[in-house]
Amino acid sequence: MDVEQAFFRVGAFGKFQLLLFVSLATMHVFLGLQMVQNIVVGAKPQLNTSSRGKMHSQITTIVTEWGLFDKMWIVDLTQSVFMGGVLVGNMIIGQLSDTFGRKAVLYKVFGLLVFTTFLGAFANSYQIYALIRFVAGIFQGGTVLVSFVLVQELLGSSVWTITGNILPAMFACGIALLALVGSQVPNWRDVCLVTSLPGVLLCVGYFYVPESPRWLYSQGRTNEAEKVLRYIAKYNGRTPKECDLITLAPKAVSKNEKAKKYTVRDLFSFKEIAVRTIAMCYLWFVCSFSYYGLTGGKLNPNIYLSLALSALVELPSYVLCGILIDRPWAGRKRTLFWMLVLTGFACIAIMFMHADPSGTSTTKLALGLIGKLAISAAFSIVYIYASELFPTVIRNVGMGTTSVCARVGGILYPFVRNLAPYGASLPFLVFGGASLLGAGVSLVLPETLNLPIPDTLEDVSRKRASSKYVRVDEEDTIELLSSDI
Repeated sequence: MDVEQAFFRVGAFGKFQLLLFVSLATMHVFLGLQMVQNIVVGAKPQLNTSSRGKMHSQITTIVTEWGLFDKMWIVDLTQSVFMGGVLVGNMIIGQLSDTFGRKAVLYKVFGLLVFTTFLGAFANSYQIYALIRFVAGIFQGGTVLVSFVLVQELLGSSVWTITGNILPAMFACGIALLALVGSQVPNWRDVCLVTSLPGVLLCVGYFYVPESPRWLYSQGRTNEAEKVLRYIAKYNGRTPKECDLITLAPKAVSKNEKAKKYTVRDLFSFKEIAVRTIAMCYLWFVCSFSYYGLTGGKLNPNIYLSLALSALVELPSYVLCGILIDRPWAGRKRTLFWMLVLTGFACIAIMFMHADPSGTSTTKLALGLIGKLAISAAFSIVYIYASELFPTVIRNVGMGTTSVCARVGGILYPFVRNLAPYGASLPFLVFGGASLLGAGVSLVLPETLNLPIPDTLEDVSRKRASSKYVRVDEEDTIELLSSDI
């Protein structure tokens, strides 16, 4: 049997896998706290006049401490610098985990992320703060990517849809938690401490979270992959006899293939994988571009309430996404297409609302929430879709490279918002048009619902799109069937 077949004996989502999932998914709450931390620590507070005639504020941010009231572009720049670090981390750390292993890289990178975010509380100038945030961004980008891949590869693919939607929901919960922390902790340095120190507890997972058996098997390390699968099966409650039955067919991997380090170049090694790479590059870009574009504006004068609403509106989108993408009539491809279409039309509808002064604020708010819900669902689908489109040997390289484009979108969206003085409808036109174009791009990708997860580049080139796994319950095995349809 191969790894996917072995998971039917191990369990797709047993009690030990639940512990592994919680341990890794909780990292995404931490990541949510860090990704938009600048909204809180870089807030421009309302100044009040004291009884002595001096101006003061009730909270301390980097704006008040370093006198950036007339230099808010510096605050925006620190966020762009952070996103630049995330971009670098996606490119470099994803490739490292494909070479040295998921777990081996993840916990080192996450530990460094916790340390650098903690260090940010002691910055004595905005220049030092920006430098620390850039370094933290590198580790943030690596952790986002590798933790997602590892948690999926420790589970049976039958639950990937559900778990793939829970992870971004955890991220959204982290953003909502940041809003709560910001509303209760008035000093930005304390915010940095409160949002970084809990990460130390998550490092405990290093002692019981195993290496990915899928990655080990793809590297030809069959015996090690079997040990990991039996380890998971044992703590899932399988009997010793059942654990002994978990044996993998030797993976035919040549010495050259074992030694090979896969790079970005392999993403363009033949037409099928190149088309997937180019399409996913744009889809990552447009999801981030429109997501942050619709999140960037204030939904409420209270920045903490605005931040919380922006996060909480995402939660129903992941439920909707989880329901739709496993339905044969919807799947990954059609659901992504229609979510991007809905985002595009919501943005364009907001554009036309400017012509009607009566009741537009409520209408625009409703349309904005619909657009945010749809683009959040699309973003979640792209994570799941990419992990299924790229084979195991280049999954992190593929996701790391294409998700770099998401960071480009995150860096560019403030410039689009600055088009508003030239025409209030221009930003919505850009976000809406980009989303509709993304819907068209998604049509070139194959559907992956119920298809086997490819392990090697050869698996993709063999045109396995017409094959699917079907479980034969009586024999507790899986047969690979082919169809001419």
